Amino acid sequence: MAGTLTPFVVGERSHLDPSGTDEPWLDEGGFYSSRRWTVSQEGDRGFTTAYLVGQDETSGQTGGLVPFHTASGGDSNPLYNETTLLGYTPEVQVLAGSRTGYDNRVLLSPALSDADRTRLLSALCDRLLERAEERGAGHVSWWYLPEEEARALAGLPGVATVATPCLPTAVVRPRGADFDAHVAALPASRRSLVRRDLKRLAAGGYRSRTVAADPADLERYAPLVVQVQARHGEELSEEGAIRYLRRCLSLGGGTGGSGGEVVITEVLDTEDRPAAFALGIVHGRTLHMRVFGCDYAAGHGTSGEYFEATVYGPLRLVMERGLDAVHLGVTSYRAKSLRGAELHARRTLFMSRPDRPLPVPAPDWGFLGDDERFLAGASSEVLPC
Repeated sequence: MAGTLTPFVVGERSHLDPSGTDEPWLDEGGFYSSRRWTVSQEGDRGFTTAYLVGQDETSGQTGGLVPFHTASGGDSNPLYNETTLLGYTPEVQVLAGSRTGYDNRVLLSPALSDADRTRLLSALCDRLLERAEERGAGHVSWWYLPEEEARALAGLPGVATVATPCLPTAVVRPRGADFDAHVAALPASRRSLVRRDLKRLAAGGYRSRTVAADPADLERYAPLVVQVQARHGEELSEEGAIRYLRRCLSLGGGTGGSGGEVVITEVLDTEDRPAAFALGIVHGRTLHMRVFGCDYAAGHGTSGEYFEATVYGPLRLVMERGLDAVHLGVTSYRAKSLRGAELHARRTLFMSRPDRPLPVPAPDWGFLGDDERFLAGASSEVLPC
């Protein structure tokens, strides 16, 4: 498929095999664009998911894939709802690529020539807009795109686009051979804050360990997840927390190396009971943190347990395994940045036909509170700590 002017055909599927071993590049764009993650979102929160597949008409080889997700009124989570960016709620929302997660990618075979990439992506987007119109949507939105991906989509012929900044994603990368060396390499203000966290944890008698996730332990983690959700004003039952944790475990078993492993960092109190925990999933060379729980009812949560569970413990594992980074997702930016995280800019891109009006973005991230003010000065692609 490396030659130019390959004859392409665009088809549609209602389901994707999450364990497929064909076309490995479909899982190389990152965890939040992988087949396992995308399939885990099928039927979630009232969305219906379908897949546009671009294939070489001669060989049948897949050259590109665009998942798209449709729902009336959008997602109940404002981090993925067009209402947050537009100031009103479109009756039908069609989200392209990764519906949730914080790192959306355009999925095209690396074997394609530049000319074929443009031709195939144009054909996929043309069909995507056709499907959106059939569902009653005047545009589609691509959330959490890196700058390069947003530019590639905006440069396509035959479409109109407008992009707006959305929330950046936070990533921590090792800075030394071990955790002590990493802390020592941080700028002075960050280093002193991390060491203060570690001293508070030690004074409270806490210790942490990172272990492979065990389905038998989910019931003891669930109440901690419920308490965190309640603190943020969200209602969640223990049964609902267990279901979500099970879904996270189902994302394990990826192909290649340590890919797909699900791990738990536990912060244990003086009686070896979980005071807090965080669940992460290894994909490729990155550990992606997904869930945090804390036993606030037992008086925990004020001695750095959050950072030990979500940052320090996972970073130790990454360094032990020789992995590249811990992906911390979005929100809590100031706290994460002050502890060594880089913030990588992301865009949401709205796309429509050239003869249809594009929405006018009017983002409102007011629900983020201090985070919104912290991000007000964020203009670079990467904000180093």
